[in-house]
Amino acid sequence: MAGDDDAPRPGDGWRDALRRSAVPQSVLDRAPEREPSLEPERFRWKPEEDAAQPVRPSRRRALEALPAGGTVLDVGVGGGASSLGLVPVPGLIVGVDPLPGMLESFEASARGAGVATRSVLGRWPDVADQVEPADVAVCHHAVYRVAEIEDFVAALTAHARRRVVIEISAHSPLAGLNPLWKLIHGVDRPDPAVADPLHAILVAMGYDVGREDMVLPARPQEVTQSVVEFARRRLYVGPERDTDIEQFLRTREPQEHRVVALWWPGTA
Repeated sequence: MAGDDDAPRPGDGWRDALRRSAVPQSVLDRAPEREPSLEPERFRWKPEEDAAQPVRPSRRRALEALPAGGTVLDVGVGGGASSLGLVPVPGLIVGVDPLPGMLESFEASARGAGVATRSVLGRWPDVADQVEPADVAVCHHAVYRVAEIEDFVAALTAHARRRVVIEISAHSPLAGLNPLWKLIHGVDRPDPAVADPLHAILVAMGYDVGREDMVLPARPQEVTQSVVEFARRRLYVGPERDTDIEQFLRTREPQEHRVVALWWPGTA
Protein backbone atom coordinates (compact mmCIF):
# COMPACT_ATOMS: atom_id res chain seq x y z
CA MET A 1 0.00 0.00 0.00
CA ALA A 2 1.30 3.47 -0.88
CA GLY A 3 2.20 5.66 2.07
CA ASP A 4 1.34 9.26 2.67
CA ASP A 5 4.62 10.30 0.99
CA ASP A 6 3.19 9.04 -2.31
CA ALA A 7 0.01 11.10 -2.05
CA PRO A 8 -0.36 13.94 -4.58
CA ARG A 9 0.54 17.39 -3.28
CA PRO A 10 -0.69 20.78 -4.58
CA GLY A 11 2.79 21.71 -5.81
CA ASP A 12 3.57 18.53 -7.76
CA GLY A 13 2.93 20.19 -11.13
CA TRP A 14 5.04 23.17 -10.05
CA ARG A 15 7.96 20.84 -9.23
CA ASP A 16 7.56 19.02 -12.54
CA ALA A 17 7.79 22.36 -14.37
CA LEU A 18 10.96 23.24 -12.44
CA ARG A 19 12.51 19.93 -13.46
CA ARG A 20 11.60 20.47 -17.11
CA SER A 21 13.11 23.96 -17.10
CA ALA A 22 16.36 22.95 -15.39
CA VAL A 23 19.53 23.98 -17.22
CA PRO A 24 20.82 21.00 -19.24
CA GLN A 25 23.84 19.29 -17.71
CA SER A 26 25.73 19.67 -20.99
CA VAL A 27 25.43 23.45 -20.68
CA LEU A 28 26.49 23.42 -17.04
CA ASP A 29 29.53 21.30 -17.88
CA ARG A 30 30.79 24.01 -20.25
CA ALA A 31 29.79 27.02 -18.15
CA PRO A 32 32.43 29.40 -16.75
CA GLU A 33 30.14 29.82 -13.71
CA ARG A 34 28.05 26.94 -12.40
CA GLU A 35 25.48 29.27 -10.87
CA PRO A 36 24.83 32.83 -12.04
CA SER A 37 25.21 35.36 -9.29
CA LEU A 38 22.63 38.02 -8.51
CA GLU A 39 24.08 41.51 -8.70
CA PRO A 40 23.04 43.65 -5.72
CA GLU A 41 23.50 46.90 -7.63
CA ARG A 42 21.04 45.77 -10.30
CA PHE A 43 18.40 45.16 -7.64
CA ARG A 44 19.07 48.31 -5.59
CA TRP A 45 15.89 50.22 -4.76
CA LYS A 46 15.71 53.43 -6.78
CA PRO A 47 13.05 55.65 -5.17
CA GLU A 48 13.06 58.15 -8.04
CA GLU A 49 12.24 55.40 -10.54
CA ASP A 50 9.73 53.87 -8.14
CA ALA A 51 7.87 57.18 -7.83
CA ALA A 52 7.60 57.48 -11.62
CA GLN A 53 5.86 54.11 -11.99
CA PRO A 54 2.15 53.35 -11.50
CA VAL A 55 1.35 51.87 -8.09
CA ARG A 56 1.17 48.11 -8.42
CA PRO A 57 -1.67 46.06 -6.91
CA SER A 58 0.75 44.29 -4.58
CA ARG A 59 1.64 47.59 -2.91
CA ARG A 60 -1.95 48.69 -2.55
CA ARG A 61 -2.97 45.36 -1.03
CA ALA A 62 -0.09 45.46 1.45
CA LEU A 63 -0.82 49.05 2.47
CA GLU A 64 -4.51 48.44 3.06
CA ALA A 65 -3.65 45.73 5.62
CA LEU A 66 -0.69 47.51 7.26
CA PRO A 67 -1.35 49.63 10.37
CA ALA A 68 0.61 52.83 10.93
CA GLY A 69 3.89 51.94 12.59
CA GLY A 70 3.32 48.24 11.85
CA THR A 71 5.85 45.60 10.91
CA VAL A 72 6.59 44.14 7.50
CA LEU A 73 8.36 40.86 6.76
CA ASP A 74 9.98 40.94 3.32
CA VAL A 75 11.14 37.48 2.18
CA GLY A 76 13.61 37.54 -0.68
CA VAL A 77 14.07 41.22 0.09
CA GLY A 78 16.76 41.86 -2.52
CA GLY A 79 17.30 45.61 -2.63
CA GLY A 80 14.07 46.22 -0.75
CA ALA A 81 11.79 47.57 -3.48
CA SER A 82 8.83 45.48 -2.35
CA SER A 83 8.84 46.82 1.23
CA LEU A 84 10.62 50.18 1.11
CA GLY A 85 7.90 51.38 -1.22
CA LEU A 86 5.50 51.05 1.75
CA VAL A 87 7.34 53.76 3.73
CA PRO A 88 6.34 55.84 5.71
CA VAL A 89 3.62 53.50 7.00
CA PRO A 90 5.76 50.69 8.53
CA GLY A 91 7.76 51.24 11.68
CA LEU A 92 9.99 48.20 11.09
CA ILE A 93 10.89 46.10 8.06
CA VAL A 94 12.47 42.68 8.53
CA GLY A 95 14.32 41.60 5.38
CA VAL A 96 15.26 37.98 4.67
CA ASP A 97 17.68 37.10 1.89
CA PRO A 98 20.36 34.44 1.26
CA LEU A 99 22.85 36.98 -0.15
CA PRO A 100 24.78 39.33 2.17
CA GLY A 101 25.20 41.90 -0.62
CA MET A 102 21.44 42.16 -1.06
CA LEU A 103 20.93 42.76 2.65
CA GLU A 104 23.62 45.43 2.65
CA SER A 105 21.88 47.19 -0.25
CA PHE A 106 18.52 46.90 1.51
CA GLU A 107 19.90 48.34 4.75
CA ALA A 108 21.58 51.25 2.98
CA SER A 109 18.39 52.18 1.14
CA ALA A 110 16.34 51.79 4.33
CA ARG A 111 18.61 54.26 6.14
CA GLY A 112 17.99 56.73 3.35
CA ALA A 113 14.24 56.15 3.64
CA GLY A 114 14.34 56.64 7.43
CA VAL A 115 12.82 53.30 8.43
CA ALA A 116 14.11 50.81 11.00
CA THR A 117 15.17 47.39 9.72
CA ARG A 118 16.35 43.99 10.81
CA SER A 119 18.16 41.71 8.39
CA VAL A 120 18.15 37.90 8.48
CA LEU A 121 20.66 36.08 6.30
CA GLY A 122 19.45 32.75 4.93
CA ARG A 123 16.92 30.95 2.80
CA TRP A 124 13.23 30.88 3.57
CA PRO A 125 11.78 28.88 5.25
CA ASP A 126 15.05 27.55 6.71
CA VAL A 127 15.44 30.72 8.81
CA ALA A 128 11.76 31.16 9.65
CA ASP A 129 12.39 30.31 13.30
CA GLN A 130 14.64 33.38 13.52
CA VAL A 131 11.80 35.71 12.56
CA GLU A 132 8.96 37.06 14.69
CA PRO A 133 5.48 37.42 13.17
CA ALA A 134 4.80 40.68 11.33
CA ASP A 135 1.60 42.49 10.48
CA VAL A 136 2.14 41.95 6.74
CA ALA A 137 4.45 39.55 4.92
CA VAL A 138 5.48 40.38 1.35
CA CYS A 139 7.42 38.36 -1.19
CA HIS A 140 8.08 39.74 -4.66
CA HIS A 141 9.54 37.64 -7.48
CA ALA A 142 11.35 35.27 -5.13
CA VAL A 143 9.54 31.96 -5.65
CA TYR A 144 10.42 31.05 -9.23
CA ARG A 145 12.92 28.37 -8.21
CA VAL A 146 11.35 27.27 -4.93
CA ALA A 147 10.67 23.55 -5.24
CA GLU A 148 8.93 22.99 -1.90
CA ILE A 149 6.46 25.76 -2.55
CA GLU A 150 3.92 24.51 0.00
CA ASP A 151 6.42 24.80 2.87
CA PHE A 152 7.49 28.24 1.66
CA VAL A 153 4.01 29.77 1.60
CA ALA A 154 2.89 27.98 4.77
CA ALA A 155 5.78 29.59 6.66
CA LEU A 156 4.92 32.99 5.19
CA THR A 157 1.31 32.59 6.29
CA ALA A 158 2.32 31.55 9.80
CA HIS A 159 4.45 34.71 10.10
CA ALA A 160 1.79 37.22 9.03
CA ARG A 161 -0.82 38.52 11.46
CA ARG A 162 -2.94 40.29 8.88
CA ARG A 163 -1.98 39.48 5.31
CA VAL A 164 0.50 37.81 2.95
CA VAL A 165 1.12 39.49 -0.41
CA ILE A 166 3.06 37.84 -3.23
CA GLU A 167 3.92 39.50 -6.51
CA ILE A 168 4.96 37.27 -9.40
CA SER A 169 5.22 37.55 -13.16
CA ALA A 170 2.71 35.72 -15.32
CA HIS A 171 5.66 33.90 -16.95
CA SER A 172 9.31 33.52 -16.04
CA PRO A 173 11.02 36.92 -16.29
CA LEU A 174 13.95 35.19 -18.04
CA ALA A 175 11.79 33.74 -20.84
CA GLY A 176 12.80 36.67 -23.03
CA LEU A 177 16.24 35.08 -23.36
CA ASN A 178 14.82 31.88 -24.90
CA PRO A 179 15.79 32.85 -28.48
CA LEU A 180 19.40 33.23 -27.31
CA TRP A 181 19.28 29.77 -25.75
CA LYS A 182 18.34 28.45 -29.19
CA LEU A 183 21.02 30.51 -30.96
CA ILE A 184 23.87 29.77 -28.57
CA HIS A 185 23.08 26.32 -27.19
CA GLY A 186 20.61 24.91 -29.70
CA VAL A 187 18.18 24.40 -26.80
CA ASP A 188 14.45 25.08 -26.95
CA ARG A 189 13.64 26.44 -23.50
CA PRO A 190 10.11 26.10 -22.08
CA ASP A 191 8.08 29.16 -21.19
CA PRO A 192 5.67 27.88 -18.54
CA ALA A 193 3.14 30.06 -16.80
CA VAL A 194 4.02 30.64 -13.16
CA ALA A 195 1.36 32.97 -11.73
CA ASP A 196 -1.59 30.75 -12.65
CA PRO A 197 -0.05 27.57 -11.19
CA LEU A 198 0.92 29.38 -7.99
CA HIS A 199 -2.60 30.74 -7.64
CA ALA A 200 -4.00 27.22 -8.07
CA ILE A 201 -1.59 25.85 -5.45
CA LEU A 202 -2.65 28.46 -2.90
CA VAL A 203 -6.33 27.70 -3.48
CA ALA A 204 -5.66 23.95 -3.18
CA MET A 205 -3.92 24.62 0.15
CA GLY A 206 -7.12 26.19 1.44
CA TYR A 207 -6.18 29.88 1.39
CA ASP A 208 -8.77 32.55 0.63
CA VAL A 209 -6.78 34.13 -2.18
CA GLY A 210 -7.39 37.48 -3.82
CA ARG A 211 -5.83 38.21 -7.18
CA GLU A 212 -5.21 41.27 -9.31
CA ASP A 213 -3.28 41.38 -12.60
CA MET A 214 -1.51 44.41 -14.02
CA VAL A 215 0.07 44.82 -17.45
CA LEU A 216 3.19 46.97 -17.36
CA PRO A 217 3.72 48.78 -20.67
CA ALA A 218 6.62 47.86 -22.90
CA ARG A 219 9.65 50.02 -22.20
CA PRO A 220 12.87 50.13 -24.22
CA GLN A 221 15.86 49.03 -22.15
CA GLU A 222 19.21 50.72 -22.42
CA VAL A 223 21.66 48.01 -23.45
CA THR A 224 24.67 48.64 -21.24
CA GLN A 225 27.60 46.34 -20.59
CA SER A 226 26.10 45.39 -17.22
CA VAL A 227 22.86 44.35 -18.95
CA VAL A 228 24.84 42.20 -21.40
CA GLU A 229 26.76 40.63 -18.51
CA PHE A 230 23.52 39.91 -16.64
CA ALA A 231 22.17 38.05 -19.68
CA ARG A 232 25.49 36.29 -20.28
CA ARG A 233 25.55 34.79 -16.80
CA ARG A 234 22.03 33.47 -17.19
CA LEU A 235 23.01 31.88 -20.49
CA TYR A 236 26.01 30.17 -18.85
CA VAL A 237 28.52 31.49 -21.38
CA GLY A 238 31.61 33.69 -21.30
CA PRO A 239 32.44 37.13 -22.74
CA GLU A 240 33.11 35.59 -26.16
CA ARG A 241 29.32 35.62 -26.77
CA ASP A 242 28.81 39.26 -25.73
CA THR A 243 28.49 40.42 -29.35
CA ASP A 244 25.64 37.96 -30.05
CA ILE A 245 23.91 38.88 -26.81
CA GLU A 246 24.22 42.62 -27.38
CA GLN A 247 22.93 42.37 -30.93
CA PHE A 248 19.91 40.39 -29.78
CA LEU A 249 19.12 42.81 -26.93
CA ARG A 250 19.41 45.84 -29.23
CA THR A 251 17.12 44.43 -31.92
CA ARG A 252 14.39 42.74 -29.89
CA GLU A 253 11.09 44.52 -29.55
CA PRO A 254 10.15 45.67 -26.03
CA GLN A 255 7.39 43.50 -24.59
CA GLU A 256 4.56 44.14 -22.18
CA HIS A 257 5.03 42.50 -18.81
CA ARG A 258 2.12 41.09 -16.80
CA VAL A 259 2.58 41.00 -13.04
CA VAL A 260 0.15 39.35 -10.65
CA ALA A 261 -0.60 40.17 -7.02
CA LEU A 262 -1.85 37.32 -4.84
CA TRP A 263 -2.90 37.93 -1.24
CA TRP A 264 -4.58 36.05 1.60
CA PRO A 265 -5.00 36.31 5.39
CA GLY A 266 -2.15 35.43 7.69
CA THR A 267 -2.55 33.08 10.64
CA ALA A 268 0.02 34.36 13.15
